[in-house]
Amino acid sequence: MPTSFNIFKDSILEHIRYIIWNHTPKNYKILDVGPGIGFYGEHLKDLNIDAVELHQPYIDQFNLTSIYDNVYNEDILNFDYDNYDYIIMGDILEHIPAEQAQKLIQDITQKQIKCLVAVPYICPQDAVDGVEAEIHYQEDLTPRVMKSRYPELELLLTNNYLKGGYGYYTNYYKMKF
Repeated sequence: MPTSFNIFKDSILEHIRYIIWNHTPKNYKILDVGPGIGFYGEHLKDLNIDAVELHQPYIDQFNLTSIYDNVYNEDILNFDYDNYDYIIMGDILEHIPAEQAQKLIQDITQKQIKCLVAVPYICPQDAVDGVEAEIHYQEDLTPRVMKSRYPELELLLTNNYLKGGYGYYTNYYKMKF
């Protein structure tokens, strides 16, 4: 789905700005993977931010080309992100089979690219409106599973949001370096 809960989003924006202002060169580049409605692009417009979106209709539906400097209609697994200093993957890893996602995180780590990862857990999901890219292949991304499966990441913020018996659990991770 192109949206997620806004819990902790202000804290995440502050974290990203802190990292960018204090730890990256002046010609930094940010990549928002699977930008959905463009939340990070809208809130970080003053920064050099691009997006890569797998589902072309979202690019048009949410007018992403007016939000980001560049928008690429590609799969992050095949995208060349080498020239980016910071990658935002909000609600992305669960859509990628574990082995492929592990290789992606390992590659980003090896290239010393800073990365923020947000993942829901205990959140099964099939295709949404016929969009196969919306399937959750990793609905088990609890903190314990994340620590085991993605040792390159460390927990930044955790949330257990319950409303009306519905639970939405999201954790935010950053690279350990």
